[in-house]
Amino acid sequence: MRRLVPCTALCLVACNAFNNNNTAGDDATATESAGTTDTPPTTTQPTDGGGLNDTTIYDIQQNKVTPSTLVRVKDVVVVSPTKFSGSGAGSVFVQELDGGEYSGIQLYIFPDTATELMAQGKVPKPGDKLTVIGEYVEYKAMDDTGEETYSEINISLPDDIMITGTATAPTPPVVSPPDIANGGALTEVWEGTVVTIEDVDVTNPDLGFGEFEVTGGVRVDDMFFLPEGGPKPPMGTTLTLTGPVMYNFGNFKLAPRGCDDFVGFECEGGNTTDTETTGPMGAVTIYDIQQGMVPPMQVVTVENVIVTSPLTFKGDGFFVQDPQGGEYSGIYVYINQNPDMLAVQPGDVVTINGLYNEFYDMSQITAGQAGDVVVTGTDAVPSPIVLDPADIATGGGMSENYESVLVSVENVTVATAADQYGEWTVDGDLFVSDLFFTTNEWPQPMPGDTFSSLTGPLIYNFENFKLAPRTAEDLAP
Repeated sequence: MRRLVPCTALCLVACNAFNNNNTAGDDATATESAGTTDTPPTTTQPTDGGGLNDTTIYDIQQNKVTPSTLVRVKDVVVVSPTKFSGSGAGSVFVQELDGGEYSGIQLYIFPDTATELMAQGKVPKPGDKLTVIGEYVEYKAMDDTGEETYSEINISLPDDIMITGTATAPTPPVVSPPDIANGGALTEVWEGTVVTIEDVDVTNPDLGFGEFEVTGGVRVDDMFFLPEGGPKPPMGTTLTLTGPVMYNFGNFKLAPRGCDDFVGFECEGGNTTDTETTGPMGAVTIYDIQQGMVPPMQVVTVENVIVTSPLTFKGDGFFVQDPQGGEYSGIYVYINQNPDMLAVQPGDVVTINGLYNEFYDMSQITAGQAGDVVVTGTDAVPSPIVLDPADIATGGGMSENYESVLVSVENVTVATAADQYGEWTVDGDLFVSDLFFTTNEWPQPMPGDTFSSLTGPLIYNFENFKLAPRTAEDLAP
C-alpha cells in the first residue's frame, strides 16, 4: 500500500540520484530528496582509533577528537523524535544537558540495530537520557562556500544505546538567522543543536523537496513531518521557528520537529510519534500489511511465504508471496546485500522477521541480519495472474491490489523506446523495469515491437507502477 515513510539518515557525500536506492526499483530507483537521504555510512565498525574513548559532544564538535574513533558519550538528552529511513535506519539528535554552543550531534542508527531497538521497545524518544557508544565520523560535502563537514556518531549495536533515565532538554538559544544559513558565521557552532530563530518572514515558499526559505537565507526542512510533508506557509508569513541545525545536500537547514516548533502559522500534522514502537507486533500476513491493517515501522513476522523472484540485480532484495496468491498477496523483502541471504531463490518457503515500512510508497520488510529469513521448505512458485496492462499501470484500478504480486500481461506492443534509465512502456502506458537485469542483458525494443507475454512482480518507484521481468524467459517474444 502506498503510504510514504521517510528516509532521514543524513548523507553528506555526493549523492548519485540514480544509484543510491535501497528498495525495489531499477537502476533509476527512487532516492531520498534533499533533507531525507538514506545512504548509510561506509563502515559498520570503527576502523581504528585505539579503543574506546570517553568524550563529550563539546569535544567532538570542537575537533578535539579524531574522526573514525570509537567514542562513548555519557548523559546526553534526546532532543528530537527518532526518524526512520526506508531501510529501517534511525536518525535522532542528542545534546549535552548544559546546552550551549557545540552541544548537539546527530546519531545514525544502523538498520539492523534500529530493528532490534524497536523489538526491545528501546527506541530513543525526546527526554530520554542516554549513554551512547559509536563511531564518530565526519562527512564531507561541497557547498557554495567551499567544503563543509558534518559530524555524526554511528551506532552499530543495540546495546550501544543505553537509556539511563530522563532529563530536561536545554532551552533552545535564540540565534540570528544569517548566522546559521549557508556561509553563516556560526553554522558549525550550532550544528546538531536545537535553536530558535524569531520573527522571520518567508522569502521563498517552495525550494522543492519540502523546503522553504526565511529571512537571512535559512532553509527550513520537513524532515520530521514526513510522510505527509511539512507546513507550507505562504510568502511573507512571519514565523518563529525552532529545531536542530542540520546539513545535507550542500545546505545548512533548520528542521522543526513538530507543530510546536512553528509559531505564527496554523500547523497540521507533524509525524513525531508514529514511528515509535512498543515492541514486535508478531505474526501477520502479507494481506494484513498490504490492506493497511499493520501500521508502518512495526517489527513483524510473516510465516511460510514463497519466494517468487531471484535477488535484484543489485543483490539487495527479493519478492515473496502468500501461497494462496491473489490480490494483496505480495511484498518486497529488503536485505541490504546481506551475504547470509544470498542463497535464497524462487520456490523457497521462508519465514521472515523484520521491520515493515513504506519506502517511497512501496511496502517492504527490512530483514537485514542473520536469522531474519529462515527457509522452512520448498514449493512451486505461484502462477502469475494475467491482467490488462492498463489496470496495473500508474492510475490503474488494480495497481494497488497487485503491488509486488507476480503478474503477466499478454500480446502487448511496445509504445515507447527505452529512456535514459532503460525503461520502456507497452500498451496501457505500463512501464517495464530492468530491476533484475544488467544493462548489457536488458533488451532495448523499439515502438511497434510485440511480446506474447511479459511476466514479473509489479513494483512501484519514481511515482509509477512497473512490471519487472525476472529472467529472459519472462520476456516472451
